Amino acid sequence: MSVKEANKIDGIGIDEQSNTLVFLITDPFNWAIQESEHLKGLQTKINNYVGYIESKQYSELYSGREFEQFRIEIVFRFQYTENCEKFLKAGKEQLKQHHIDITYTVTESEE
Repeated sequence: MSVKEANKIDGIGIDEQSNTLVFLITDPFNWAIQESEHLKGLQTKINNYVGYIESKQYSELYSGREFEQFRIEIVFRFQYTENCEKFLKAGKEQLKQHHIDITYTVTESEE
């Protein structure tokens, strides 16, 4: 699964220390080609995760468990662009009020 599969959750788990429900997005695609399409795909995936959180669909997996905090962790294979970083910072700021954090890292590619 990846950022291209907007309607699927790439991974989900609990950070027990902070009682945070954590969602994973994997992004194996190079940013050098079609940055705008790449950003649209990432935005769609994040929006779908936010919808999943807001509708509490996670309760199907974690019945009886309440979460006050949520985190979307994005793992990029390739270094993201400046525009992507601006997008993520803006999204992070907007989602604070919903108790959703966004974190992101790059797993260096051999290419």
